[in-house]
Amino acid sequence: MNEERLQAAEQLQRDLGALTATAEHPNGMCMVTASPKGEIRALHLHPALLQQGAQAVGQVVTETVRLATNAAVQVSFNKMALALGDGMAIDVESIAGDSPFRSTWNPVVPPEPAAPEAVPDRRPRPARVEDTDDDAFFDNPSWLR
Repeated sequence: MNEERLQAAEQLQRDLGALTATAEHPNGMCMVTASPKGEIRALHLHPALLQQGAQAVGQVVTETVRLATNAAVQVSFNKMALALGDGMAIDVESIAGDSPFRSTWNPVVPPEPAAPEAVPDRRPRPARVEDTDDDAFFDNPSWLR
């Protein structure tokens, strides 16, 4: 039993060491893959961002690195909870601090604006046409036998 726990702990350490998460900036101009430690593993910039100047590039990259790092930290908390159980994950959170998604409601994906409700298409009803057909035959029930 102890051997299994030791192997599981070693596997968890390997998984957490290789863990990364990718986040896209809400403006869509930057995408970053980062580790929970904040190490940048990949950085993709939209060419239009580069035309906005160095300060804008720095701000967008910094924000996106923070989003990717928070996402990676959250994934690591989730993996620990799966491996160690919720009780142990809560204990780890009490020592390390709240997970990023617990302290902010959703830092990676910006909220999508609500779609306006479509108003049903109202077409005018066709005018009633007076029936000129002579249906007198069907008016007398005794003829329907």
